[in-house]
Amino acid sequence: MNNIALIKEATILRDGIVSVLQERLSNYTIITYNSMNYPLLFQKEHMADLLIIDINTDIDLGKLLEYYAGNHKKVVIWTSTLENVQLADLFKLDLDGYFYNGMETTEILFAIETIMAGDQYIHPKLSPILLNSYVRLSHNKIERPIGILSEREWEVLEQIVQGNSNCNIGENLFISTTTVNNHVRSILKKLQVKDRTSAALLAVTNNWCVCNSSKTFHKSKLG
Repeated sequence: MNNIALIKEATILRDGIVSVLQERLSNYTIITYNSMNYPLLFQKEHMADLLIIDINTDIDLGKLLEYYAGNHKKVVIWTSTLENVQLADLFKLDLDGYFYNGMETTEILFAIETIMAGDQYIHPKLSPILLNSYVRLSHNKIERPIGILSEREWEVLEQIVQGNSNCNIGENLFISTTTVNNHVRSILKKLQVKDRTSAALLAVTNNWCVCNSSKTFHKSKLG
């Protein structure tokens, strides 16, 4: 049975979330820690397969991240604010997940299942910060592979990167929303990603597009 460790100070909300997760994730054992007892996680018998850390908890975050990365364990950062100065540096570590406070239990379940399946999960509200972090580290030189997307699909992907909705993309490119929907579906399929947030991150990190927007990326209802 896999273990999930959650480092978060005790609250009624935390305990409620854990109770639901334990009920729904019957194949996992979920154990909570706080700023006082988290050093137990450095012991072999307490090591978790998935470690979720609320960065507002008073712990030695760097040391813990280094230890779990060295042991090839999955790590998730949980933040309650978009203004935390640590976020940009934490994004550079390319951890397995980045959660945002206020996530519904169903969303947390989906995120955990996604991560345990080997994929990365990034909450949509955190995407602009991650994108801007990558932009600052890159030279902003666009280099696109040949043959992956059509010229129009590249234009739609650029609009997605800027955080525009399908309706706004249609207005900007003078095409119908239905046509945009079809292009978005095609883009996600060709790039082999699950949602528009992942497509935008892939485009920016590979210097296919440049992000000049601070808009929040929303997951497409079309998948």
